[in-house]
Amino acid sequence: MAQSENLMAIDRLSSLPDDILCHILSLLPTKFAFTTTVLSKQWTQLCGSLTSLRSDDEETVRDCSHFNSFCRMVNAVMLSPREPNHPIKTFYINCRFGFCKNGSRIFSAWVEAANQRSVEEFHLSNSITLKLNPTIFTSKTLVVLKLERLVVKAENLCVDLPSLKILSLKEICFTYNKDIMKLLNGCPVLEDLHTFGREYTRFVEDNAAEGFKPLSKLVRADISSYDVPFHAIKNVEFLSIHVAPENIFKTIHCFKT
Repeated sequence: MAQSENLMAIDRLSSLPDDILCHILSLLPTKFAFTTTVLSKQWTQLCGSLTSLRSDDEETVRDCSHFNSFCRMVNAVMLSPREPNHPIKTFYINCRFGFCKNGSRIFSAWVEAANQRSVEEFHLSNSITLKLNPTIFTSKTLVVLKLERLVVKAENLCVDLPSLKILSLKEICFTYNKDIMKLLNGCPVLEDLHTFGREYTRFVEDNAAEGFKPLSKLVRADISSYDVPFHAIKNVEFLSIHVAPENIFKTIHCFKT
């Protein structure tokens, strides 16, 4: 009797419209959503139409086999031939990419797919330093961008993020010291900025910081003292600055209250 009731419950759930089922699955961590594929082909197709991809597998991806399984799951969502233009709102991944020599190439394909599918929130945290495809910095739809432990390789960084409101950069290595200024210049409506541990591989003399206009929409900034020119954040309401002990008396600035 109990088994019969369980089957009826499954049938009632399966009878819901696909868009509602897809919305429900998109609220779950992606690996849990994929466990529903054992139910029927309908659920397999639904997983290829998720509007949100969330995977925090840094602890569980321990070898190449686990990594390959992880990639197949992400590919099923991001590179689905049935849904090449289906919008995806959230792309969140925290994973170890060190098990694969082609990790950067694989992730670049996901970045391209996310851009093509009008991603709104993009989060990437990696346990090792991974090269990031700079095309993520040209997106009309991106509202939230959070990156951690990545290398941005670009001789001429192009930035166009007209909708970006939240930007978080932790342990990001740019090609040039001026690239951070290019990035901020391309975020005209930025409201929330977090930076920590910025690095660069080449230094060039540049006066970009002197001509940099304040981020007029910025409300909150949490930065390292050397990341952003102080006059660019003078309009903020909430400000936190991390200063190395040896530089604490070199970076005192005055702000209007």
